[in-house]
Amino acid sequence: MSRPKSPPRVTGPYSERNGTRFRIRIIRGELERNVYFRTFEEAMDGKIDAEARIDDEPLDYRVCTIIERFLADQLRYGRCKPTTAEYERDRLYFAFQDCLNASIKTMTPRFAEQMYEQLVNRPSKKSGRPLSASTHHFYLHLAKKLFAWAEAKRYVIESPFKHVRPQGRKNAGKPQLRVDEATRFINVAFKLYDECDDVLALAAVVALLMGLRASEVLNRCVRDVDCGGSLLWVEAGKTANARRQLRIPKVLQSRMIKLCAGKEPDAPLLGFNRKGEPRHPRVLWQAVGRICQQAGVPRVCTHSLRGLWATLGVESGAVTELVAASLGHGSFEMTARHYARPEAVSAARTARVLELLNLDGADAAASEDLTDAEAEKVLAQLPSATLARLVLRMQRGPRPQPA
Repeated sequence: MSRPKSPPRVTGPYSERNGTRFRIRIIRGELERNVYFRTFEEAMDGKIDAEARIDDEPLDYRVCTIIERFLADQLRYGRCKPTTAEYERDRLYFAFQDCLNASIKTMTPRFAEQMYEQLVNRPSKKSGRPLSASTHHFYLHLAKKLFAWAEAKRYVIESPFKHVRPQGRKNAGKPQLRVDEATRFINVAFKLYDECDDVLALAAVVALLMGLRASEVLNRCVRDVDCGGSLLWVEAGKTANARRQLRIPKVLQSRMIKLCAGKEPDAPLLGFNRKGEPRHPRVLWQAVGRICQQAGVPRVCTHSLRGLWATLGVESGAVTELVAASLGHGSFEMTARHYARPEAVSAARTARVLELLNLDGADAAASEDLTDAEAEKVLAQLPSATLARLVLRMQRGPRPQPA
């Protein structure tokens, strides 16, 4: 026989921290919420208000209904794009696949913990292996966002996922091709485009040689290719920093002009799919895998090509802020964390410091070409311990030269 459900109630106020704050507790079934106040009088007023509203039962919706209402609200207020809403819908339906028709009233903190535990061990549809830490962290993030919205809408008293902690440690960055492997990749892709008109193969090279996101490549129209095929406009993207103009490498310019030939200015640069719809990023992911297989290189994803571009850009001695701006990042910190390999960032910074301090035997004139602003940027990127050692070294003056 099941135990009868206890009625909702409000307890307190409780004095805490030597009377410097007061707490009331709102209890509804398995859900408990603490509310804090500065004075006893404010806590009593809060308790009276909570008791007056505690019988307002939240509306009983199914989980799938809440997901649809949440995504519709996100689109209505411009918090995400339609493609993002579609992507998040697929992920939420995957995460909640065992309880889509369940009432949201059954979503307790214990249930949320158990659901996340099952998600951690659930096999991936693609590989058949358990989900990576990055993947189930993202699912948990979506679940938290969904029920935080439901709490704000008063569909639930408190989000059951509020105190669920992510498990495991996710990897930053993705595997990247080596330089020789990237060369083979590009050669195969160019051959597929030049001989078979495989526009997606060319799109893969554009992502690699220009550091573009998959969506930024696929969403370009003919008029975005400007100045005789030497300039590419990116009007919008994932973030506010995505808007930029990029120089098209010479090896791509004639091919980009050929791609634009005979098309209207607003026509999609890479055309439509068989249904006459814009191409989905998934098709570019598939094209990258096909090129990797034909080139005999490890399988990488589209985003890995963007990371390789960042790594090679840093290794070439490009100013890190320029690399970040070309990627559409607000700062190089994001680039270094998720795209460029740490050893490339470290080596590039070391080379710039040696050039700045003329410690590598370079001509003094080369060091004088560095402006004060550039010098400040270089020094700002150094770890504090390294910067302190350099300052101490300069205070000691030049080293005595051997006779």
